[in-house]
Amino acid sequence: MIKLIKRYSNFNPPVIIGSLSIVLGLSLCALLIPQISQTILQGIRDIIFEDFSWFYVLSISLFFIFNIFLALSSLGDIKLGSDDEEAEFSYTAWLAMLFAAGTGVGLMFFGTAEPLSHYHSAVGLVDGVPSAKEALFRSIFHWGINAWTVYGIMALALAYFGFRYKLPLSLRSCFYPLWKDKINGPRGHIIDIIALCVTLLGIVTTLGFGAAQLGAGFLYIDIISTNDFSAQTVIIIIIMSIAVLSAVTGIDKGVKLLSEINISVALVLMLFVLCAGPTLLLLNTMVENFGYYLSHILGQSFYTSIYTPETRPWFFSWTILFWAWWLSWAPFVGMFIARISKGRTIREFIFGVLIIPTVFTIVW
Repeated sequence: MIKLIKRYSNFNPPVIIGSLSIVLGLSLCALLIPQISQTILQGIRDIIFEDFSWFYVLSISLFFIFNIFLALSSLGDIKLGSDDEEAEFSYTAWLAMLFAAGTGVGLMFFGTAEPLSHYHSAVGLVDGVPSAKEALFRSIFHWGINAWTVYGIMALALAYFGFRYKLPLSLRSCFYPLWKDKINGPRGHIIDIIALCVTLLGIVTTLGFGAAQLGAGFLYIDIISTNDFSAQTVIIIIIMSIAVLSAVTGIDKGVKLLSEINISVALVLMLFVLCAGPTLLLLNTMVENFGYYLSHILGQSFYTSIYTPETRPWFFSWTILFWAWWLSWAPFVGMFIARISKGRTIREFIFGVLIIPTVFTIVW
């Protein structure tokens, strides 16, 4: 089997076999002993969130500071590729693919559901009164520059070592300065196995959310009669088929086309809501929320809720869960962003990956 894999693909057998064994083992446990698996996994999650939430917050804040330092320093002039390399994709296509890879269905659902949830929670209160501005700020914070800095740091490392050092676009390449050629041995295999397992589980989470959301939408407009397991299974199969077809046709064809359609439809919907809804209210709140976000982002970036124990459950269920979610997607999305960013400077890359998606998120 290993000989067949090596002959007909560029898969690394130890990584593929090792990671799939772990994921299949977890899947079988979830199917055969669901209650026990749920109890164990939730217990592990609770311990990690309770004891290491500070580490999540600090890490993502340091990622952000490091990205900004690189962009503003002379290092920002370095190209992700040879010095005379030209960007492979136009700005429009590049930004469309960034949007599709990094947010996609998430903003469609959480763009409305999350502010409403925060509005009715403890963190949405200002002087004991629910605050729409505070609820929107928390939502923008979870989808804004802090989230994109996770993708940015991963994609930048992969692109730099992949295009400047001509190393494979895999997570092990980021450790080249530490281990040199040893990354091609067991150490590199372990890193890639962890990255692949994290990526698969992160995609599963998003696919589960997406299927449930689409099912609920189809149920609401009477396309399906029940949003049960069977309906969601069919939705997942259709989504996966489209994704595979898009990937097989290549980044410069299927993925690019799907991304451009995605961003176009999203823009049409956004403009429709702006024009058909309370336009002046939306424009005024957008400007004020933008300023509120800029003035509060630094303090919120280091917020651990340690002085407000009543908000700790919310903090774990939202902020830390989101940071864990972004980190789980980082190897996958980072690899994709790196792949489409060849030929751009580090400064151009960082501002493109961090600033533009954040602005779009706030407007959305």
